Amino acid sequence: MEWARVEGNWKQMKGRAKERWGRLTDDDLTAIAGRRDQLEGMIQERYGYARERARREIEDWYRSVESNLSEQIESLRSGIQSLSSTVERIAKEQFPHARARTTEVLNDAEEAVKRNPISALAIALGLGFLIGVLTRR
Repeated sequence: MEWARVEGNWKQMKGRAKERWGRLTDDDLTAIAGRRDQLEGMIQERYGYARERARREIEDWYRSVESNLSEQIESLRSGIQSLSSTVERIAKEQFPHARARTTEVLNDAEEAVKRNPISALAIALGLGFLIGVLTRR
């Protein structure tokens, strides 16, 4: 992960930074806006650390965040794969039922047309006229 991603996701990362450096206020974190140099300077100011120590702390934090995010991404990927398999299994189980129900509905519609051909013709003409009116420019 590049620091630009931390900067781009700073609103989400602020909480993690606050956990790591509790002396930084919400206003400090807002002002930092994900900029590494600003974070370094604020850590130096709030903790009295030398520049090198602040850099090391940021680097350690960055690596732990990167590692944690990688683990979360892998966990999400695994969950999505599991969900996908479940959805596929359910779809395969339900497909024959859906096919049978569709065939049943089509047969019922065919029987209704056979019983009432004039009504069916009138409905078809009415729908055709309505579609023609609605699509006319």
